[in-house]
Amino acid sequence: MNFSNVFKGALVAALALAIGWKIVLPPDYQGHLKEDLVEFLERKHFNVAATYETGTLIIRATAASCEMHVAKLTPDGSNANLIRHLTAGAQRSFVVFRGEMYTQQPVFWTVLDYLWSRFLRELRLTRTVSPVINVTENSSCNAERLPWRELQGPTTN
Repeated sequence: MNFSNVFKGALVAALALAIGWKIVLPPDYQGHLKEDLVEFLERKHFNVAATYETGTLIIRATAASCEMHVAKLTPDGSNANLIRHLTAGAQRSFVVFRGEMYTQQPVFWTVLDYLWSRFLRELRLTRTVSPVINVTENSSCNAERLPWRELQGPTTN
């Protein structure tokens, strides 16, 4: 047997295994993020409307004089400018990641968490990826006081 044929066979087998692995794995599972956010905000007595604008989940929550927009950010922050545009007019903004609040998205940590979660998912040790949420509000909301940690569910099977 020729070395070239062995190499080609090994390459074909590796390619078939890699493609098969991608087909078997489901896409990143975000849990029931939309439902969880809507339920969380309704429990806090907000009127809630969820929409998808240009493929991005945006939830509008209102209560009395408070108006808040909650949007799902990508782990790498690539849709942050789009979300700022879609939620223009808000007076304050913050990011919620793993139950903690940040003034800006901690991109290094959100990407690292995404890659780690994806690795664990491929090993079938977890099903979810931690969501990164942008919250914009007017001055009468005090959304920082909401218990955002309640949104952190279990991440393992």
